[in-house]
Amino acid sequence: MKFREDGTFHILQFADIQELPEASEDTMALIRRALDTARPDLVVLTGDQLKGYSRAFRKKPGQTEKAIRGILEPIVSRGIPFAVTFGNHDRQSGMSNEEQMGIYRRIPGCVDWLNSRGQEILHGPEEGTFAIGIQNFEETKTVMAVYLLDSQGDAAGGGCQTLHPKQIYWYKAARDTFAQVHGGLVPGIVFQHIPMPEYYRLLRRVDKKTRGAIRTYRTHANEYYLLDEEKCDGGSFREAVSAPDNNAREFESLREKGDIFAVYCGHDHRNSFVGNWGGIDLGYTPSCGFHDYGDGVSRAVRELIFHEENPADYETRLLTYKELVGSRPSHPFRDFVYSHIPATREEALEKVKKYLLFTGLAIAVVQTLRSAAKNNGGKK
Repeated sequence: MKFREDGTFHILQFADIQELPEASEDTMALIRRALDTARPDLVVLTGDQLKGYSRAFRKKPGQTEKAIRGILEPIVSRGIPFAVTFGNHDRQSGMSNEEQMGIYRRIPGCVDWLNSRGQEILHGPEEGTFAIGIQNFEETKTVMAVYLLDSQGDAAGGGCQTLHPKQIYWYKAARDTFAQVHGGLVPGIVFQHIPMPEYYRLLRRVDKKTRGAIRTYRTHANEYYLLDEEKCDGGSFREAVSAPDNNAREFESLREKGDIFAVYCGHDHRNSFVGNWGGIDLGYTPSCGFHDYGDGVSRAVRELIFHEENPADYETRLLTYKELVGSRPSHPFRDFVYSHIPATREEALEKVKKYLLFTGLAIAVVQTLRSAAKNNGGKK
């Protein structure tokens, strides 16, 4: 892992692939086209590679490994190194993150503490938490750090769990180790699955009647938000931020010494905005998988380009399915459904309540009309 001769280092982030043992042809087409367009030095997979709760993983043994190898085939066949952390749905496949990491390690190109072959890797307290040192072109010094943090999720797969305190302590130790070895703080970027509560700082609260307002839930129940365009540099806000209910003070820790310049996550499939709060860029990468809900042909992967002389002065863009593959997916009806289904349990429950209320009102109106007609002798 080192910068190119032209002084750049390219990362491609894949978020929420959420695939099955038999992957969607549209997902694979997007992955292949994105790899060929960006030609990255490193691919980072930020969790929910698998749609783990699907019954497809329980039909017969080996389905989890089949799905993992299928997703990675375009990356491996192009000889591109990759790094992996986990989301809240991966372990629902019936295989623990530790077991899954064992599969990833057996696949050529896995950048990991066990097969790094001299690469500067600092391993964290659990699988999916580690740091990669990116060297300058001359290979004399590490000039950027890439941190992957396993933000997990609850055992049922639907919740938003905070980082464990030991992960925060590990990050600080890794940060200080880089600084000690390389004579000063090393600029770093963090990739994780679940967003921090501070992502709400990039939104502005509005009245529920405001056009385009997004309803939020749990700790922000019955509140409505729009993207704060003064703080954000493009992207979409199309579903509630599913941040942990409890604040693990991760943001304060990352901001403590000023080495972290950006955090990118996934988890909320239809969000893609990027903004700055407290000196740190907070960004979303939308889902790229077509076997779960998403933003239609706006599903995308994120390209990030860093510069050796100042990694914090980076460039980023989304590579969308529409741009790379076309404006029509292979299964339009299925994709239409996935583009409109609720993003969260809370949103689904709210829609069910509205449906029942509407149905109840409709039934009441029909019964009233029938009663009136009967009392009127059936006359119109």
